[in-house]
Amino acid sequence: MLRNVLAFTAVRDVEDGVRWYKMLLGREPDTRPMQGLAEWKFEAGGWLQLNENMQLAGRSSITLVETDMDERMKMLTMAGIKPKSFVNGNFVSIIIVTDPDGNQVVFAQGKDENHRATM
Repeated sequence: MLRNVLAFTAVRDVEDGVRWYKMLLGREPDTRPMQGLAEWKFEAGGWLQLNENMQLAGRSSITLVETDMDERMKMLTMAGIKPKSFVNGNFVSIIIVTDPDGNQVVFAQGKDENHRATM
């Protein structure tokens, strides 16, 4: 049985990527297990892995489950990160941003019982 997920995002330069994702997530990576790799662990489970990979850089898309879109929008503004789009749907709200390498990062917050994240 699967119990968790590790999301992978490829960047051209891991040090540049870490600087940007620190602004995006508001914190340092939790671990740097090897050269060219940084990882953030999330409270309810799951990891985001930033990997230096020139061939795949800019081709990743990840979705991060958000619990407070207003707070996320404030954090993005404070970090100088401009969303590409914001959709306030009936069941899910999403904010989409793009990292400097062109990877898509989606913040999603479910509104009903079927779409809401559980902690």
